[in-house]
Amino acid sequence: MRCPSSPRRRLGSGATLLKPGPDALNRPTQRAGRRTAVAAALSLLALAAQAQTRGWLRYGDGNVLSGELVEQSAAGGVFNADRFGRLNFTSAEARFEPAPVPAVQARPAEPARSTGPASSSAWLPTTWAIGLSGYWQRDNGSISSDAGVDLDATWKRPRDEVQMSLSTDYKVVDDEVASNEQSGGLRWMHELRSPWFTLARLQAKRSTFTLDPLPELDYLLLQATAGLGWRKQWSAESYSLVALNHDRVALNLLNRDVTLRTHGTSVLIENHVRLLPRVTLASTLYVYRWADGSTGVDSQAEVSYDLSDRVSVGLRHEYRKNAVDLTLGVYNRLSLTTRVGF
Repeated sequence: MRCPSSPRRRLGSGATLLKPGPDALNRPTQRAGRRTAVAAALSLLALAAQAQTRGWLRYGDGNVLSGELVEQSAAGGVFNADRFGRLNFTSAEARFEPAPVPAVQARPAEPARSTGPASSSAWLPTTWAIGLSGYWQRDNGSISSDAGVDLDATWKRPRDEVQMSLSTDYKVVDDEVASNEQSGGLRWMHELRSPWFTLARLQAKRSTFTLDPLPELDYLLLQATAGLGWRKQWSAESYSLVALNHDRVALNLLNRDVTLRTHGTSVLIENHVRLLPRVTLASTLYVYRWADGSTGVDSQAEVSYDLSDRVSVGLRHEYRKNAVDLTLGVYNRLSLTTRVGF
């Protein structure tokens, strides 16, 4: 006779029934633990493989893009940026930095909900700059001088870009005020499906002009533009775009209570190219076709040299003919600029 704690029991047929011991009871738990460890190891291997291609493309001027490395060689490679798409780069201008493998961590606790007002940092511009320009000229005994101040700000989001500009221009000829002009503009570009985008633009300008035999006229010039364009991003700081627009223009003579209106079609060609590590070329060209069949041109180009990360000097050329301006004839101006960026 065996005691009840014996691991064997005799059956009538002579067979033996084995009673599971304590180690056998733990085997399913051990197998589940092994499966969990294998799954975790495979997850880490997948993260490691992804981290080898995911990372940042760091340019020599300090700009950094996030994305995935497609190809790489000693001369350079191809990088698929999260925002700008596929970009070609050389080893001289940029280097790829792989993202580190994230550690397996416990789920972080949810942050406490804030009951206060939303942060105002979302409304701060991504970049903004203050520019100064001017010239002094003596011609046939006549002395003229001009000074201008510009304020530019840009807000960038994954699919949207908003640019705001404010400027004032003051001109004196032979100790008499010849021009006192204030203007402002707002441009919004929304990415549809790269490289296509839509464009909306508002411009306002207030100044005075004289048209003999009438006295000096105080006017407000308004322009609204909507268009569809194509944009190519060459690098983090270089791009080109072309857009076809429809323009509406209104001229309000404030001291005459008269409003004149017209419309037209325009083509915009814009380039912003980093020529050298410290040299940048920015150009904007509008070609107009007005309702009366006439054509107009509004062009501005500036070459700037970075003295530091924030201060640059440049040479700017402006040309206008039959554009959205009350200047009679051709406007042609060359001026020196100084710009401070933030």
